[in-house]
Amino acid sequence: MEELSGCWREAERADKTAEGLIRLRTILDLEFYDQISAVLREVETTSRLLRDLYDLFPIYRSRVPIIVYYLNVILPSLQRTLKEMKLYLEHENLPARTQWSLMSDRLNQQGGMTLAARFVMYVELLVQLVRLLSRSPLYDPTSLELLRLRHLRLRTLQHISAPPGPGQPHVAATRPSEAALERRHWAEKIFDEQPHSTTGLRHRRETQCFGPLMVESRLGIASGSKALFKLPFEKNRVSVTCFLAPDGPDMTRLLCRWIDRYNNPMYSCFGVQELCIRRKGSSLQFRRWSPARDHPALWLVLFFKTWEKMVLFHAAFGALKARCPMTINRTTDDLVLAGETKRFQGKILDDGYEHSLTVLQDRKCGGLRLYAAVRSGDLKKCPVWTAFVTHQSESPRWMERRSKHRIWLRDIHPYVFCDNYKKRHQFKRDGEFEIYFVNEEAATAFEEVFRGESETESIADHHDDDHEDHGD
Repeated sequence: MEELSGCWREAERADKTAEGLIRLRTILDLEFYDQISAVLREVETTSRLLRDLYDLFPIYRSRVPIIVYYLNVILPSLQRTLKEMKLYLEHENLPARTQWSLMSDRLNQQGGMTLAARFVMYVELLVQLVRLLSRSPLYDPTSLELLRLRHLRLRTLQHISAPPGPGQPHVAATRPSEAALERRHWAEKIFDEQPHSTTGLRHRRETQCFGPLMVESRLGIASGSKALFKLPFEKNRVSVTCFLAPDGPDMTRLLCRWIDRYNNPMYSCFGVQELCIRRKGSSLQFRRWSPARDHPALWLVLFFKTWEKMVLFHAAFGALKARCPMTINRTTDDLVLAGETKRFQGKILDDGYEHSLTVLQDRKCGGLRLYAAVRSGDLKKCPVWTAFVTHQSESPRWMERRSKHRIWLRDIHPYVFCDNYKKRHQFKRDGEFEIYFVNEEAATAFEEVFRGESETESIADHHDDDHEDHGD
């Protein structure tokens, strides 16, 4: 279908437009920095979402006809906008200030809205199409219809005729309830929202996949698989998508898509049970077994801009691999993130389960987090939840000792890596999160970590020494 290749083509065009905007912003310095940045941000997001759609087409092939009509609504308008922007951005006889002023003024007048608002509208429609294609419960049919009407109005202002009606009518599903959203697989919810704190990581290298390159038939993604999450890197020139197989619980695969020097999409895919993970500085490195070399080979290196997202990805991978029925061997690095120092460890009762709670501090960026893991059995050390300790912990109201064994924390947001664990059971009426320590001494030691009363590492339960202290 022409619409499918059109997504990739317009993503390339958006990338070139973004490069032109960055050049203008650099030349003009602070004069138009905020205005150009507002447009640039949405242009880059538009490119990312177009590639998201393209990546999902092979997986949800049977649902593609549902969105073809909407692609016919948005793509001609987007193409016209990007081409008109190119005329100004590449006009060598105009100074940079005039390029920006003419482009923004004329396109603002043409569309009846600012250029930034126009791209926000493109982004909002593409978000709904990604959700519609992938059967996401976050899909909102009412929003899609309103956006469709707004796009048709924009096409009229651009002197683009309306497209033919949909060949396959789409019957919108009812908006999902909060309970339905909560019933989603835990991995679908991990990256729903930005963490409440962000701690930057520095690196000078780019994310890279080392292959092997695979054709579609070798990717091993069964028809009916479900995309649990997708993370873009290098402005979506590299992406990693986690798929859940339809024929068995906890059977997951990681698909890496990258762009070669000719702007063609390349793919490589492995089951989580075939991969090992290890942190190296600001990156997570994945290795797979190489039959040709008869030893592990580097498959993928992901460089992260924030510590929080790296932590979440590592824990998600560890939980997925631990629960995969095909997993034969788990390494320490699969479950323990290198480069963290253990400040505390103790036994807790957590939603009816016995867990090991650890306070970890990152040696590279200083970030602090709580980490609960399975304490015993086949899933020992498997992540259950983690929560980042933010500046809110500096408030005297952040922590409250309620009894010998119970401590309440405010403004804490656990990220859960298990469907059976229900964090709502630990929250109190006013949003306090309760931690119940098996030993009174452990509760006191936990308090001391945050009250600044302990100058040395505080380990409350020496028999629960599950989390090792790793270097880079």
